[in-house]
Amino acid sequence: MQLTRYLLQWSKNVTMPAATLATSSSFSRSTSDLIEKYSRFSPSPISLRQFIDFAQKSGNEKSSFRWLRQEIPTRLANMMKEMNRFPDDLLSTASTSLVTSWYKTSFEEMMRYRDVPVNNDITENFTETLRKIVVRHRNVVETMAFGIMEWTEKMSRKKKVFSETDKENIQYFLDRFYTSRIGIRLLINQHVLLFGDSADREPNLYGSIDPNCDVGCVVQEAYDNAKFLCEQYYLGAPEVKMHVHNVVNEHDPTVNIIYCPSHLYHVCFELFKNAMRATMEFHPDHASDVPPIDVLVTKGHDDCCIKVSDRGGGASREKRQRWFEYLYSTAPRPSRGDASRVAPLAGYGYGLPLSRLYARYLGGDLEIQSIDGFGTDTYIYLRSPSNEAIETVPVFNSTTTEQYRRPHLSGDWVAPISSSSQTKKKRISNKSKS
Repeated sequence: MQLTRYLLQWSKNVTMPAATLATSSSFSRSTSDLIEKYSRFSPSPISLRQFIDFAQKSGNEKSSFRWLRQEIPTRLANMMKEMNRFPDDLLSTASTSLVTSWYKTSFEEMMRYRDVPVNNDITENFTETLRKIVVRHRNVVETMAFGIMEWTEKMSRKKKVFSETDKENIQYFLDRFYTSRIGIRLLINQHVLLFGDSADREPNLYGSIDPNCDVGCVVQEAYDNAKFLCEQYYLGAPEVKMHVHNVVNEHDPTVNIIYCPSHLYHVCFELFKNAMRATMEFHPDHASDVPPIDVLVTKGHDDCCIKVSDRGGGASREKRQRWFEYLYSTAPRPSRGDASRVAPLAGYGYGLPLSRLYARYLGGDLEIQSIDGFGTDTYIYLRSPSNEAIETVPVFNSTTTEQYRRPHLSGDWVAPISSSSQTKKKRISNKSKS
């Protein structure tokens, strides 16, 4: 109800003098001026409870239209301004330029609706525009990944070395950029699924959100699909042992929360892929009898937690710290021509970083603990109360600018060379002697 009241109040304050759909030629300002204007607005994050209340109770298409025509350009403009903080060498790569053009085109299309009156034709056109934006941006993650790869190759050819500041800034930006993309897609999908063609709707969902999401069922589905891929590649796959514990209602054998099933599936599928690959490669001679993956699903008063435990050999602390770095992957890096023949994002090094963003987007988190030589435990945290599962949305402001300008601080501890580094040097030395 709070979201509905907010939309209605906002719509009363909007003047709509134009009688027809605006065109690019009728812009009173250039696109760059409009981007500057909208980037000064702050996005308005909302909770899962507000999403559901709007969809179930008094939400209507015109209220959604009035809010989204302001909110989506605001989020697009904030990210476009932040992209301008990129180094010129990165902005000039073919892939990054393509992503920039997609955002610019989508922003311009949204601007066509900024001052128009609300009627059925306008809302129908608006919904179709949102569909086109989703299609246009469907390869943003992969294309941006290639843009970063093109930049690193360009730097390598120039024999330039990335500074720690460069690495931190790229990590900082990509976290914010992809989080913003997750949020924009959810807003668009909610509108399109609620008010678009009814053939696209899932009967148990309100848009993309399930008011009674069975966490165990989503986890099982992610496991089954990951197992299928694993069996294709390794001719075997670890089984899963799942235990569900509901602290809130001990008589309920399931865990149900208000959540977006596609987000949860994305995270679980990635974790199962990693766990299966590690397990199969750590036990190469026992493909038909590898240790199972243990899964624990719990629901408390504040958090819903999913623990995924494998016996895939784990990793050292040094390696584990890099698992959330973009472009760090232990799988072979694919070419663009391989995109249709590999698992989603395999080899790009984006699986775990993106999974953590999906978990964090609605107030949760993803954490990993690993035992070198044994296995890895991964924890997915989700908010149990839907009113506390609020969007995490980046905003471009003076603090953001300062973050990109801030130099990397050198360490203020005197630390010895790690034993692992010394061990590696000894191995190299021994190999050269032999």
